Amino acid sequence: MLRTLKRLFEETGGVTAAPAFERRQLRLAVATLLHESTRVDLESHAAEYAAAARALADIFGVDSTECAALLAEARDKGGHLTSYFAQVAVIKRDFSMVQRVALIGHLWRIAYAHGQLDPYEDHFVRKIAHLLHVPNTQCMLARAQAQQGL
Repeated sequence: MLRTLKRLFEETGGVTAAPAFERRQLRLAVATLLHESTRVDLESHAAEYAAAARALADIFGVDSTECAALLAEARDKGGHLTSYFAQVAVIKRDFSMVQRVALIGHLWRIAYAHGQLDPYEDHFVRKIAHLLHVPNTQCMLARAQAQQGL
């Protein structure tokens, strides 16, 4: 029996791929947070939506059609959100710290996409960083990089 398990791990490299449902759940969780960051200041800017689509393409390597579909589904789901717990839990489970910091960087880029930072956007990104257990130093470094990218 141990030989069979050992052979199984050798064949798969010790890591099994995440089922399609879990990958979809992760993508939707990230898309929901990205969409929320576009609407948190109560104004709609095309630049923010474009930054959210670029973030999805960068994080998951998906094409523009899938980005638009994910953001549309996230918009529908976002109307019923009462908490970010489900999204944050999925992201914390599946993303490494480096990936979480990269996500925070994308959230900052969305916040700065229209040229200025609204206090609500600032609060939202800091809150998500805190919930994802991203150190404040990393959060502020990501913010500075997003500011420089203007």
